[in-house]
Amino acid sequence: MIFFTPPSAPRSPPSILPILPILPARPQTKAAAAGYTPKAAKPMKIVFISTEVAPWSKTGGLGDVVGSLPVELAKRGHKVMTISPRYDQYKGAWDTSVKVDAMGKQVGFFHENKKGVDRVFVDHPLFLAKVWGKTGSKLYGKTNGADFADNQERFAMFCKAALEAPMVLPFGYGEDVCFVANDWHSGLVPVMINKVYRPQGKYTNAKCAFTVHNIAFQGRFWPTPMSDLGLPESAAADFFFEDAQGKMYDERSPKKDGEIDSSPKGKFKKDNWMKAAFINSDRNITVSMNYAKEISGSASKGVELNTIINATGGIEGIVNGMDPTEWNPQTDKFLDVTYDKNTVAMGKAAAKQALQAEVGLPLDPAAPIFGYIGRLEEQKGCDIMMEAVPKLLKQCPNAQVIILGTGKKSMEKQLEKLDKLSPKMAGVVKFSNPIAHYITAGADFLMVPSRFEPCGLIQLHAMQYGTVPIVASTGGLVDTVKEGVTGFHMGAMDPDALVADDVEAMVDTCVAAAATYGTPTYSKMSSTCIAQDLSWRKPAAKWEAVLEEMMYSSGYGKKQQVITPKEELESPMSVAR
Repeated sequence: MIFFTPPSAPRSPPSILPILPILPARPQTKAAAAGYTPKAAKPMKIVFISTEVAPWSKTGGLGDVVGSLPVELAKRGHKVMTISPRYDQYKGAWDTSVKVDAMGKQVGFFHENKKGVDRVFVDHPLFLAKVWGKTGSKLYGKTNGADFADNQERFAMFCKAALEAPMVLPFGYGEDVCFVANDWHSGLVPVMINKVYRPQGKYTNAKCAFTVHNIAFQGRFWPTPMSDLGLPESAAADFFFEDAQGKMYDERSPKKDGEIDSSPKGKFKKDNWMKAAFINSDRNITVSMNYAKEISGSASKGVELNTIINATGGIEGIVNGMDPTEWNPQTDKFLDVTYDKNTVAMGKAAAKQALQAEVGLPLDPAAPIFGYIGRLEEQKGCDIMMEAVPKLLKQCPNAQVIILGTGKKSMEKQLEKLDKLSPKMAGVVKFSNPIAHYITAGADFLMVPSRFEPCGLIQLHAMQYGTVPIVASTGGLVDTVKEGVTGFHMGAMDPDALVADDVEAMVDTCVAAAATYGTPTYSKMSSTCIAQDLSWRKPAAKWEAVLEEMMYSSGYGKKQQVITPKEELESPMSVAR
């Protein structure tokens, strides 16, 4: 049922009144000028559904992707919409006055057209009242290991509302659309299309790609009636999953820092939203080629969904781009001296001095600076880094280290202790956007010791500024950093434990990198880094090709029936969120 509520005062911007037709695509030419974005031969109506969209909401790379990729696709001539929850009273978004029934709840839609993309926000108190204000990590729970107990209810409602939006909002999308559902929170979208809408004669020509940004979070819940998810009971088989986790963590039973699950061992039946999404999508996509290989190749890296991925036609990897409007040394508002590929040496020298002054390090232009920016947790390899830094400073007495981040309380305390280790060590336990920009520009090397990293953006930001990344050999870090050309690889890290070999590998790699500092080798690597096109321009072209194939090739959408595998569990991981 659709409800139209007349506003008490005009609240809708003029942009939602006239609907402009899609203009014919311009012919592509090989002689296109630098920076020209070719127009698509077959413009599509593309709808991204995601619980994060930067700059409005973001906890990680998901928000960055859904914030930037749609803009580039719109430049290519596609009609693009993003749909996400309204967690705050976004000042640029206007109430459309359109309301629908979603899972027995009346929800509304706010809208803002920005940079050629229709940004739609699903409005309901379950989002607005719970998160209100700066979101940070509060989208899924107030603290790490304490997810909101009603996440299943909230995101089921969100998926239902998102599927109603293209049909009821006056922006000219309709039913012949290409959906891109992102991560488990949007996992019901392809299921609802197949099990609810198509049997009703709706979205018969629509297709849905499901995109994995981090397979570690799958949306595993204790079994629930399908009716609670707005689905027929026949859908239950798609969700059926067994794992070895006898305990589920949320705000009612939070997981304490460092707690080990002591629940009885065995197999426990769950509903798995990501599994159901894989089965019902028309195409599965992830954020780098190597990550696609990793998660489809083993139960440990695929977190027990590798067989489902392979049984549903596999998964395609497309490396993420980055937003050059925020991360650009030529326009960075935090830098006193901006620079480009022709002035990178001078610009980084000025940025280094500003960085050293900001964090209280000795003003030494000859000191190689190793930086880190990110969450303080095991996934990011921070425990490895904490052990490696004292050894690095001992072996490279002229080096300096700056670590910026927040995360687990135990690691924050460890960083505070590390800060006092040496005058050449700075540990900053807070989030600071200015210092993040100072490190990106002023550091000579950026450390990324992640145990797993689906794609990663931090190494792209570093290279954009001529800063050489030192990375673990995993996921998208393999695809984006070329050993000896645009960075250094320290090898793959043990996924489950802190081992001495990984610490030594990080130290040895950093020492080898430091040996290049001040030499023509380093200058060439820095210049090669900053000369790359790391924007969304090339990845968007690949996305366009994949979505076109999905929409217009008759072979897609006809997947084989998937039987839940009865296999031995391998390295079960905690993935409740």
